[in-house]
Amino acid sequence: MEPRIQYTRTADGVSIAFWTLGDGIPLVQMPPVPWSHIQLEWQDPDYRRWYERLAQKRKLVRYDSRGSGLSQRTVTNHSLEGLMLDLEAVVDRLGLEKFALAGVTFSGPVAIAYAALHPEK
Repeated sequence: MEPRIQYTRTADGVSIAFWTLGDGIPLVQMPPVPWSHIQLEWQDPDYRRWYERLAQKRKLVRYDSRGSGLSQRTVTNHSLEGLMLDLEAVVDRLGLEKFALAGVTFSGPVAIAYAALHPEK
């Protein structure tokens, strides 16, 4: 079953697209590159299998960062702080109190900065 695309708004007013899949301890899978499209990724069999495996015993959360995919495209703030607002908006919208965070390549610095500011999560 295809995950339902939802939207949230960041503190600086940017619309962010995300979906969730599965149940259990949340895992937020951040965009690995500065462009993504969560709906098109789901349609790719390799991505789909990967996401389905990740969601087997947890709640997988995937989102498009500002300026890409289904998130708001007309954005000028692509700073570390702006990208942290994207993550924060999704986490807050879902009410996640504790979660695992997967941020690689492009998202690595954002994940590190967020984790340093919010170690309780």
